[in-house]
Amino acid sequence: MDANIFLQDSIFSYWLFFVSLFRGFSIITGYFKPQIITKNIYPDEKLPPLFGRMFANWTGGSITACLILALFPQSLPMHYMNLCAFTIAFGHALLESNYYKTMPFKGAISMYFFGGGSALWTLYRILFCKALH
Repeated sequence: MDANIFLQDSIFSYWLFFVSLFRGFSIITGYFKPQIITKNIYPDEKLPPLFGRMFANWTGGSITACLILALFPQSLPMHYMNLCAFTIAFGHALLESNYYKTMPFKGAISMYFFGGGSALWTLYRILFCKALH
C-alpha cells in the first residue's frame, strides 16, 4: 500500500461516498423543495420549480459517476469523468458567484469545497497514482 494518504483507494472511496451523500440532499431539495435552492443559492433570481428539478437531475447523474468511482477507484476513465464533473461544478460556482453575481459566497462555499477539493484530489491521483496507469 502506498504511504501517501491521498493515493490510498479506501480513503478516496470514503471521501467520494461522503460527497455523494452530501450532494444527495440536493436531489431531494430539487424535487420537493426547489424554493430552498432558489433562496439559498440564487436569492436574487426568480427561478421556476423546473430549475430545481433540472438541478436535481444533473446532480443525480454526477452522483452516479461519483459512486461508480468510489466503488471502482482503480478506473482511470472514471477518474477523468469525475474530474470533469467536479471541475464543471466548481467553475459554475466561480462564474455565478464572481462574474454573474447571482450566487452569494455563502451559497457557493460548498461547491468550492466539495467540487474544488474533489477535483484537485482526483487530478492528483490521475497524475501520481501508478496503479491507475
